[in-house]
Amino acid sequence: MQIIKPIKQVDVLTVEVANEIEKVSKALGLELLLVGAQAKVILLENIHGLNPGRATGDIDFAFAVESWDQFNQIKHCLISTGQFRELPKEKQRLLYKSSLIEHEYIVDIIPFGAVQDDKNMIAWPPEMDVVMSVSGYHEALESALLVELNSELMIKVVSLAGLTILKIFAWSERGTTTKNKDALDLLTLLSSYHEAGNTDRIYEELTQEVMESVDYNPEQMGAWLLGYDVAAIANESTVKAITALLENKKEGLVLQMAQSLMGKENPVDAAEALLNSFRQGFHKAEKI
Repeated sequence: MQIIKPIKQVDVLTVEVANEIEKVSKALGLELLLVGAQAKVILLENIHGLNPGRATGDIDFAFAVESWDQFNQIKHCLISTGQFRELPKEKQRLLYKSSLIEHEYIVDIIPFGAVQDDKNMIAWPPEMDVVMSVSGYHEALESALLVELNSELMIKVVSLAGLTILKIFAWSERGTTTKNKDALDLLTLLSSYHEAGNTDRIYEELTQEVMESVDYNPEQMGAWLLGYDVAAIANESTVKAITALLENKKEGLVLQMAQSLMGKENPVDAAEALLNSFRQGFHKAEKI
């Protein structure tokens, strides 16, 4: 796997937390994946020098586990360092104490793999009252990038295509309860993909017909390519689920993305154009 070196130094706190998580992951022999908005910052800002969009006050890691006992072991090992403490009512969440900041830093650890059911849902034992979807996490791990956070630490980071899958499912599951953050992240991914190391690919891989259909708009061509790349890494069930979501919930997603474009001319049309380009690329890859 190719090692990617960011052009801009990764935030010191991110590196500090990732180092603690990686040590536990390595000790337990588990695969670790950095996901969420902090991954977006690394992918867009640190690697490509782009605006990553909204700021984030937490960090998310996913672990491929074989059992709930294994997940509990992860938490136990982290808490035993003395730098993490758990929140009983939020079973995926830990708080990290660092000398770099005055307040505790939110760290979410998400298990997937053998603990998920055939609908890609997990329910935390013993009460099974906390339920969440982990759809797309397998593909996210399989398509991850190996990123050098500093000279001594390399971890797997979800790719932009993998992150898009996770964000689509997160938006569908959480809807408007997250103050539009998933829709905003999707908008950032769709509108930035053309600049994220994909300029040459756009002109090499998109047909003349596709480019003409969007009037050679760079953002729409990038969104088309992102849709293509998402379909290329998605398994059959994920493809079907995303197809249904974009068909049945398109209007709601467009309106939420458009809220972030207020002040621009025709924000709804702009958001819809990006999402339509994404869908066209997604369906093109399905047919190949």
